[in-house]
Amino acid sequence: MQIRDRSLSVDSSTLSILIAELGSECQNVTALIHQLQLPHLSARQQAEILAELLAATIHLNVHCGEDFQSLIAQEMEKLPDDEE
Repeated sequence: MQIRDRSLSVDSSTLSILIAELGSECQNVTALIHQLQLPHLSARQQAEILAELLAATIHLNVHCGEDFQSLIAQEMEKLPDDEE
């Protein structure tokens, strides 16, 4: 089941959306990796897949920047210290 099909247990709606987008992009990367594993790909097919993979990794790098990390840290700070 995909991440966007389930609700996330975080208070921040922005963080929830960003996590869902991250999950979607990770699924895209996984699909591209599986495509690269297919036998008998032409050089053109490999180039197209690699170009898409490059774009996806750039997007992930930008997506997971300081703002995203700060939102995660803020969410973690809201959590209780101990499980009760």
